[in-house]
Amino acid sequence: MADNAALIERRLGREILAGGVSTAAVSALLNPVDVIKTRRQLSGSPAASAIGRELWGAGGIAGLWRLWRPGLDATIARELVYSGCTKGLYPLARDAISGDAEPSFAQRALAASATGFGGSIGANALDLAKIRAFAHPGRYSSVWTALVHIGRAEGVSALFIRGTSASAPRGAVIAVGEVTTYDHTKSILRRHLRDGFGLHVLTSLVTGLVATTAAAPFDLLKSRLMASEAAGESLGTVLLTLLRTEGPAALWNGWWPTYLRLGPHAILTFPLYEALRRAAGLEYL
Repeated sequence: MADNAALIERRLGREILAGGVSTAAVSALLNPVDVIKTRRQLSGSPAASAIGRELWGAGGIAGLWRLWRPGLDATIARELVYSGCTKGLYPLARDAISGDAEPSFAQRALAASATGFGGSIGANALDLAKIRAFAHPGRYSSVWTALVHIGRAEGVSALFIRGTSASAPRGAVIAVGEVTTYDHTKSILRRHLRDGFGLHVLTSLVTGLVATTAAAPFDLLKSRLMASEAAGESLGTVLLTLLRTEGPAALWNGWWPTYLRLGPHAILTFPLYEALRRAAGLEYL
């Protein structure tokens, strides 16, 4: 019994490490796209290219750093927690639900939504700091500075509560869109293709499209809710204001910048995730 518990503990650590590190590395690489996407969601009107030019500023190395720097440390910390939980706990949750049988799509979706929901709640403070840093580049010198500033200005509870009504469902939806889509699509394609790098890339292409379309409305609402510093703002008020002033189509405002992040993100993350799993002595997902 003790030996089994030790084995599960060792596997859990490796699963969380592979999920968190793979996603954090790719998210850090694509941070400029995430910054532009979020500012596009918050503003509602400027083109992504205009926001990129504004952040680029004078150009050169300094301009490149202006694109990369906002919220970079918060992005890395957030993914280590959120994706460590989501991708790390998913295989264990899926196997616990399905038992020895091949998991169905519904069982995969249940496992991903549960780990995504929990991971999002656990990473909420870091997510909040990231969104604020994206919205106000230069305001915070580090993720720690952002957390302290928000805690003092809005109360410590805001770090764990503000935006969760949007971020937790978004975390569940994007986990289903990404992890479930990847796992289920791969299980189908694996009947015809060898499990390896080519299959991982092909499956990731499908994953990026599904995840972007499913998560876009939740992503937009989460960004606006977390960026707001007004007291009493809720998911309902943000949603009603958006529908009243911009119309239902605005829920997918910024779909293209979102795909420019999630598409390449999926293509890079899942092959890296699979490689790290093998390096850690785990099987492919």
